Amino acid sequence: MPRHLTTSSGRTRGSWTPRLAGIGAVVLVASGGVVAYLITSPAHAARHIEQLPTKVASVQTVGIVAQQQGRARLLRPAGGGLRWASLPPGDDEGQGNPQWTADTMAGGTMVFIYVPSGQCLASVRHKHGGPRVALRRCDLGAAQRWQQLGQAQASQRPSGQYRNLASGRCLTLGGTGQPGSPAALARCTGTASQLISFWWGA
Repeated sequence: MPRHLTTSSGRTRGSWTPRLAGIGAVVLVASGGVVAYLITSPAHAARHIEQLPTKVASVQTVGIVAQQQGRARLLRPAGGGLRWASLPPGDDEGQGNPQWTADTMAGGTMVFIYVPSGQCLASVRHKHGGPRVALRRCDLGAAQRWQQLGQAQASQRPSGQYRNLASGRCLTLGGTGQPGSPAALARCTGTASQLISFWWGA
C-alpha cells in the first residue's frame, strides 16, 4: 500500500512559543506607551484636575465683602461684570439681604453661588490679558473652586484671602477701591485689598 505523503511546514515543534512571547512583548510595550501618553496628555491632566470632591460639607448665606480704608465693599454683578458696591444706606452693621451662598466642599475648597442667578463665581480667561472673575453656570470645576489662605480680623469679622484653584490668583478689590471698583484676580500677596470676609452669615 502506498504511503500517504505529508508535507512539512519547515517549523520544528515548539517554534511558536518564542514567536508568541515576542508578540506579547510588543503588545505590552505598545500598551505601555499608550497609557503613558494618556497620563501625560493635557486632556488627561484636565480630567484629573476636575476630579474634585462634590459633596457639600456646609452652606452659609452671606454677603461677600472687602474692606477699603475702613469702608465695606459688597461684591455684586454690575455693568456686565462683578464690582464692589457700597453697602445699602443704613446697613453699616451688615444686616442687609445676603446675595451669595458660600458652600464649603469636602476637602476644604469653597464654591460661591450668586443666589439671584444661580451662577458660580469663577476664574475665566480673558482675550486681552490674564484671568478675570465672572459668573458662570456651575460645574464645580477647578475654575469655580476657591481656597482660603490664612485668616485675619477685619471689622471684628474673620477674613482671609481666597485663591482660585485654576488660576492660582486671589479675589481682589481692584481699581481705587471706591464704589464701583471692579472685582479682580491678582497674584496672592496678602495685601488689604485681598482680605475678604463674609457678612450676614447664617
